[in-house]
Amino acid sequence: MGTPQLRGKLGPLLYGWCGIHRTADDREARREVRNAISAAIAKFPADERLAVTVALGIAPGTQHVLLNERIGVLADQLRISERTARRRIDRSFARLAAEIEAGTRRSGDAPDPGRGWSVQRLKVLVRLDVPQPELIEERQIVATRDGLRRISAMFTVPRAEDGRDVERQVVADALHGARITDIELEGNRHFRWLLDLPRPLACGESHTFSMAYRIRDDLPIRPTYTFVPLVPCESFSVRIRFDRRNPPSVVWRVDGVSPSVLSEPPQPGTPLAVDSAGEVAEDFSGLRLGNAYGLRWLL
Repeated sequence: MGTPQLRGKLGPLLYGWCGIHRTADDREARREVRNAISAAIAKFPADERLAVTVALGIAPGTQHVLLNERIGVLADQLRISERTARRRIDRSFARLAAEIEAGTRRSGDAPDPGRGWSVQRLKVLVRLDVPQPELIEERQIVATRDGLRRISAMFTVPRAEDGRDVERQVVADALHGARITDIELEGNRHFRWLLDLPRPLACGESHTFSMAYRIRDDLPIRPTYTFVPLVPCESFSVRIRFDRRNPPSVVWRVDGVSPSVLSEPPQPGTPLAVDSAGEVAEDFSGLRLGNAYGLRWLL
């Protein structure tokens, strides 16, 4: 919050949310932003309030230049690891973003189903031992705003290894904890389902639901499964069950890489053992938004 020329870094949405007058100077703008954030987080749990104020350098004694230093301060104050402190900051800012969205949404506008919640735990089973590839996932989410009724689930089939962007056919089924109400297609390979929850969630309330996805076009798939978090996610685990008649020659872990790396020729890392059931399982924590986590293999 001590950044010089703050006014030039604020967009119109934040200007309106904070109530900053167009003639305000930088000091006035900074004061209004601090007041708006303080009011928005007033009812947050104490650790989440601390995470926001320390990360932004609002809390006394936290006006460090580098965010990494402020993360260290938060870890010390909460007596947690720096990795856990980062997750706490991600979760707290997701809740703050939901507050800002609610405060700027026009009356009658529907909330964005891709916002207003974070993922506490994601467990994924990828089955390659069946005629058509199948993915079953269970998510425990946490509402970051009151009255969360609708969320979204996304699934992308990676581009074919020869670079072709062909149309893929994916079907989804809500196994429990949600009901599919609509589907949105973005291009040939990107799918987004809108899900209604059984009941509205209050801010801070958790809920678990499960989805199944099946690729029905009989086209080859890229030998990769990765998860790219677009909302904060505390933990992720994946298990891949390979066809024992066609086992992989090598499997390795993908841990926090740029998704663009996945389109490059594979460079196998430390090989992982495939057990007698034809399975490999890995766990991930401290996930960064926009990075890829999962497994790659070669047949």
